[in-house]
Amino acid sequence: MALGAVSEGERVSMEAFLLKLSARTPAPAGGAAGAYSVAVGAALCLMVLRFAASKNEKASKSEEASKSEEMMNSVEVDLKRVDELSVRAVRLAQEDESSYLSVLSAFRLSRTLDPTEASEVKRNAFVSASRIPSECAKTALQVCEVVMSQVDCVSSHLLGDLIAAGLTAVSGGLIGAQLVIANLGDTDSELVDQAQRDLNELLGVQSVLLQVLGDKRSVSPLWDI
Repeated sequence: MALGAVSEGERVSMEAFLLKLSARTPAPAGGAAGAYSVAVGAALCLMVLRFAASKNEKASKSEEASKSEEMMNSVEVDLKRVDELSVRAVRLAQEDESSYLSVLSAFRLSRTLDPTEASEVKRNAFVSASRIPSECAKTALQVCEVVMSQVDCVSSHLLGDLIAAGLTAVSGGLIGAQLVIANLGDTDSELVDQAQRDLNELLGVQSVLLQVLGDKRSVSPLWDI
């Protein structure tokens, strides 16, 4: 499945999304913003991979053809994977908006119930809604896995965009993980435990990517390469 496989009904312009996001309405909100950040990071990663694939294709005609072909096959696998992740992230953004509307419905229903039942209804709604930002954090980590695998492979001209792809995906994943924690608080939930693990892992990836960026200060600027 590719980004082009997203149906017309699922496509929302950036302007339209930002208008909805900035409106005084409960949704879309942080969850959708985080998921779209992951989608943007994935799309930027795709751009880098396509340039890398083109470079490897040209190199495959040289004396290192065997090695280049192996690298090209690896890039093609990553392209397919990240393309699917970008589509997933877009759909998570749309599902997040719908899920929060379900939370609002649960709050309205709770007004007609006794306190114990009302608490359970609201809890279940929040747990269900939190599965989407949890999936967003997971998707971000999968994008970052591809980004990290390419750090030592891409040219200096592509490295900045690759790091940008990773940092953008990380930011979306961090949003997703912290929303799970914010929504569920001290609830004894596997979702909360997983969110904390994802948060720590994403912060680790962010640190490594920033270190790579810091290491670039010791090399020549792009116009001298």
